[in-house]
Amino acid sequence: MLKTTIYKIDTKNQVSQPTLKQEGACKNELLIVVRESDLTAENSQTLGQILNAIKYNLEDSCLLKLADSVDTSISLYLNKYNIKRVICFGIAPNDLGLQITAGAYRLIEMEGLKLVFSQKIADLNADKQKKIKLWNVIQGF
Repeated sequence: MLKTTIYKIDTKNQVSQPTLKQEGACKNELLIVVRESDLTAENSQTLGQILNAIKYNLEDSCLLKLADSVDTSISLYLNKYNIKRVICFGIAPNDLGLQITAGAYRLIEMEGLKLVFSQKIADLNADKQKKIKLWNVIQGF
């Protein structure tokens, strides 16, 4: 018996480029999605430390910064940059056009893609246990 789950990635929520800010070279198959308001200087440093711990860096990754009330679809980025791993900070799956239910700090694998959803980086800075939960999920990323 074949057991498979099909996930739908909605492409209708594409938003214009001015409401999305993309940074990085997008050459290491990692997409990081975060709310722009969560990327303070301290939180950016924490993000860099998280990535360094799993042998990635911001310069080679694809960083997508969303305005606070903006939703989008990640399908364009998945295809354009051959993304294999996605880490979302303070973003819900439906904010990205994913029609899935996913709790924080769980690895979701679908069709060659690994996704992890986390609380905001500010929440990670405030709670060491949340950082540990995230680390436990992404260390094998």
